[in-house]
Formats: sequence, C-alpha cells, structure tokens
Amino acid sequence: MVTSDPWPNIPAPQHVLAIVNPVSGAKRGRLVVERLQAVRQPRVTLHVTTPDFDFAEAIRAGLEEGIDRVVVAGGDGTLMQGVSGTLQVTGESTLPFGWVPVGTGNVVSGFLGIPHRLEAALKLALGEGALREVDLARVGDRCSVLRVSTGFEAEALYNVEPEEKDRLGVLAYGLSGLRTLRQVHTEEYLISLDGQPPLRVEGIMAFVTATGALTWLNGLALINEAIQPDDGLLYAGVVRPLSPERLLASVTNLVVGSGLPPEFVQYFTAQKRIVIDTKTPQPTQIDGDPFGTTPIIADVLPRALRIVVPRGQSRFASYREWLSRLQAFADDD
Repeated sequence: MVTSDPWPNIPAPQHVLAIVNPVSGAKRGRLVVERLQAVRQPRVTLHVTTPDFDFAEAIRAGLEEGIDRVVVAGGDGTLMQGVSGTLQVTGESTLPFGWVPVGTGNVVSGFLGIPHRLEAALKLALGEGALREVDLARVGDRCSVLRVSTGFEAEALYNVEPEEKDRLGVLAYGLSGLRTLRQVHTEEYLISLDGQPPLRVEGIMAFVTATGALTWLNGLALINEAIQPDDGLLYAGVVRPLSPERLLASVTNLVVGSGLPPEFVQYFTAQKRIVIDTKTPQPTQIDGDPFGTTPIIADVLPRALRIVVPRGQSRFASYREWLSRLQAFADDD
C-alpha cells in the first residue's frame, strides 16, 4: 500500500538566477535562453555557461542581489554543477532549485516527475510547485545527484565525441561503448563503508549513489526497489562481468538512467561515507562529466537538494511504482 506523503507547496519566486547550458540536448539550451530573455515576471538574472563558467561566483553574486530561486537548464551534469556551486557558497542548506531538463539523459528529472517538454518545464521552474528534498553524494567539491562511477561507464564517457553527442544524443554513448568494449577488463575494487576495513570485490564497474537513480532495463527489471532518493543513506554497487552483447546494451541504459538486472549488481550501504579505490588509479565520472581518477570518497548529504516538482505527487512505495508512473508520464509527453 502506498502512503501518501505530499511535498510542501512553494510559491512562485520573485527573483530567479537562471543558469543555462546552451549546448545541452543538441543545443536545445539555446531555446531556453530565448524563452528566458522574454520573461518579465519573475525577474530573471540570466547566465549562459561557458567551459570555464564559475557556478559558485554566479550564485554568490545572485544572493547579494536577493535571488530566491536558482533555475538550471541543461542535463544531469549541469544540475550537478549548479547544486555544487550553491553548496560551496551556502554550506549544507541550498536555495530552492528549478530545473529545465534539456540534456541528453535527463535521468534525475524522470524520477522527480519534472516535465521534459520545454514550456511545461519552464512554467514549473518559474512558478508555483511543491518542494522536494533529495539526498546528495558529496565528492570533493562536487555534489552528485545521479552517481559517481569508475570502470566501464567512466571509460565510455571519456570516449564520447562531442560531435556525436550533439548529433546522435544517447546513441553516442552506445558508439562509445562499442569503442570501449575492446578495453573492458575486470578490476578489483576496494570498498570501505563508514570507515570499516575495505571489502575486495571484482567487477567491471563500481559506483556510488545517494538517490539510486539507475533503475530499469528495457522497462522490465529493477535494480533495487529499496533505495529511496531521500532515505539519508549512501549506496555503492559493483557490476559483475557481462557478456559483450549485454555490456554494449547496458552502457547506454546506464547513462540514460537505466540499469542492470539485480543479479549483475552487488550492493553495499553506508550511513555517512563510502570510499571506492583501486590498486592503480582508474578514470571516474560524476553525473555524466569526467572527474579525475580513483579513489572515490563520497559523503552523504541528507536531503540537501531542495528542488521544485509538480504538485500532487506522493512518495512511491517502490521503484516499480515509480517506473509505472514514469512510463505514463512519457506517454503523455
């Protein structure tokens, strides 16, 4: 039985700091810039990102001008950078966030129920809604909304060509996975939970997530129904070796929010910190962006992201229900 747990309402903002990635989603971000330039209410202070854009400085200046909401337009990585910049300025209490998901994967917006249609997403981001609090995984000066990983997924992301991503969208990850396939190998991961001696686990990929936002495979099998994005816990997972055919299909599914059947993932839970290390440094990624090498040292920030979602939602009893709702949402979209 599902227990209704509506999120508190939040009124429309008076002054929005809008940060837009203009090249997100085959340059759909540019359409967002045009729409925001025409907005008269609320007041909008608009920033368009560049490769060296300073999110923290933009948010610091916005706070001095009295902003009461941050609106980010882009993919999961842009949201991660906006949230990270805000936490650098404000500590562990963030401003309310609105999100216009115009990236390639847009995984997080799926489980939050945020519309993917541009006009509907803008209306929500700039208007009334409900305020949901979501856990984050802090790694260095970044705060992951999706997941931090090393192994096959990170290597495939490093190999994605920007031109292919603009032209092909999520299919670009499949092509990158094909190029990476020849280099896939099993790695021994050392996983430490809340300061305990490390566990040694072999696999082709290891990840940390606070939200559990990798959830289905071809609309059928769920990874872990127990994970909730606001349960205050941190999770690690190790993906066991797959056949070449399943491996190629799975890399695209992982990047766009899909996952692997339960039998291919071994999960671990921590209340505060997870460390994933390897004998030799391995590439890592955070929410779709390259992020140095191992070790991954992640701390949970319970309910640190306050994000505007549509009114009338309730807590899902399991990800199976969420998947059903998401599919209905996609059909409407």
